[in-house]
Amino acid sequence: DEERRVLRRKQHLLQHKIVASETGAQLEDPNADAFEEIRGENNELFEAVRYIREAVVDGENLQLISERTARQVDKLVQVPRYDSVRFVDKLRKKLSAKSGSNTYFDWRTLGREAGVCFNSVPCRVAFLNGPVDVVYVPKERKKREKRVLEEESDEEEEQPEELDQKKQKADGDKLSAVERNMAIVNKVLNQKSNEAYAQAFEAFKEEEDTLEPEERKRKKKKIKAKGYEIDAVQHLFNPKSFTQTVENIFHFSFLVKKGSAGIAARSEKEAKELGGVPGPVVRAHASKDGQKHPVPTQAIVSLNMRDWRDMCKAFEVTESDIPHRKGSKHAGKKK
Repeated sequence: DEERRVLRRKQHLLQHKIVASETGAQLEDPNADAFEEIRGENNELFEAVRYIREAVVDGENLQLISERTARQVDKLVQVPRYDSVRFVDKLRKKLSAKSGSNTYFDWRTLGREAGVCFNSVPCRVAFLNGPVDVVYVPKERKKREKRVLEEESDEEEEQPEELDQKKQKADGDKLSAVERNMAIVNKVLNQKSNEAYAQAFEAFKEEEDTLEPEERKRKKKKIKAKGYEIDAVQHLFNPKSFTQTVENIFHFSFLVKKGSAGIAARSEKEAKELGGVPGPVVRAHASKDGQKHPVPTQAIVSLNMRDWRDMCKAFEVTESDIPHRKGSKHAGKKK
C-alpha cells in the first residue's frame, strides 16, 4: 500500500506538471523537447502500475499529454489569415482615384484585377458541361400488364377475411415449436428424475440394515432432497448436434423460470452417497397450487462447439436423454 501511495503521488505531480507548468506549456511547441521528456516520465511510472486505481490516473495523464500535444498541429500548419477591416483599408488606399477635387473608388480596376482569377479553371474540378436549354424528356416506363388466366374456375372465390379467420381458427389450437420442445423436455425430465429417485431409494433399502439409526435417518432425508437429481450434461447435451444442445438449454431455461425445474451442482461427496458423477445436475419440481414462482433472474452461459465436444467426451455422453430431432441441418456428422 505504501508503494502504491508513493506511485499515485508521483502520478499526480506529473499531472500538475502537464497542466500548470512551463514544461507542460512547451508541449504545444513543436520545436521543444518537452513531449519526449514528459512521455518518458509517464512511461517510467507506468512500469510500476499493477492495479486499476493507478491505471486510471495513468490514463488521465496520457489524455492530457495527447490534448496538449495535438495543439502542435495549429503551429505546424501555416495558412494565410486576413483581417476584414485591414483588408478593406488596404483596398481603399490602393483603389482610391481622384478626379479633380473629388475622390472615388475605382471599381473598374478592382474588376479587372479580380477577373484574372476567374479566367482559368482550378485543377481537380469536375462539373456538368453542356447546353442548359435542353428539354429533359423523362424515360417512359411500360405499364405492367396483368396476366390473364387461360381457364376460369367455376368455384366460388374465397374472400381474404374468410381465409384469415380460417387460418386463425386452425392455428389457435396448435402449439408452437418452442412449446412442443418445452413439453418434451419437461416430460423426459420428470421421467428421468423419478427413475433416479427410484434407483437411489432401492440402493438405500439394500444397505438400510447395515446403517446406524442416525446415519439411516440422515441418508433417507438426503435421498428425499437430492434423489431426484440427474446429470445435466447427459440430459441436455446432444452429442449429435450442437444446435439442438443450445435449443435444449434454451427450452430448459423456461422451465426453470416457471419453477417446473431446477439446476444445481453435485459435489464429490454427494456423488459417492447417491451415485452418479460430480458436476451440474437438473431435477423436476412438482408444481403445487398457490405456489409462488421464484424471482426471475438472468444468467449468461458461454458455450461454443469446442466446449460442447469436450463436455460430451468428459461425461461420456453417447446419446442424450432428450430424443434427437430429425431433419436438423446442423446435426453432427458421424466419424
